[in-house]
Amino acid sequence: MQLEQRDKELAAIGAAIGCNCRPCIEHHIPAGREAGLSEAELAEAVATARAVRDEWIDLLSARVDQLLGDGGVPSEPASIGQTSRAQELVALGASLGANSHPLLHDHVAAAHELGLSSAEVAAAARMAGYVQKRASEMTADAAKHALDELGGVARGQELTAQHQS
Repeated sequence: MQLEQRDKELAAIGAAIGCNCRPCIEHHIPAGREAGLSEAELAEAVATARAVRDEWIDLLSARVDQLLGDGGVPSEPASIGQTSRAQELVALGASLGANSHPLLHDHVAAAHELGLSSAEVAAAARMAGYVQKRASEMTADAAKHALDELGGVARGQELTAQHQS
């Protein structure tokens, strides 16, 4: 069973927020509207994705502190309470987008408990993976563009310095 476009957009919104990709967010929120998600559903998706991303930041920060010898007890993901199908699709996307293996594992299990098939979970993961990949490609392209501009500025400064001497 394949996911409907609205379900794919839920996973994509989660991934976009999970990996902090502004262009992805700017694309997938309107795409979610086009796929039939209401404003309330979009707001819930954003809130869910933010919560998953923020939980991962807290878990990762605790681990970094532990590795630096700053004490701290390694955190465990919070237990997943009662969620909806839509929330789990978003959480899957956000977990994948944020590169959170522990949260991804937990949300895959929760999705199965809610009745999502393996094929549906795989389709959500593919969509989220695509968003995450595009986010990293766009960021790499932006870095290349910035370096190209900087190189042009540096070359211009060299020519100006040579001309003045």
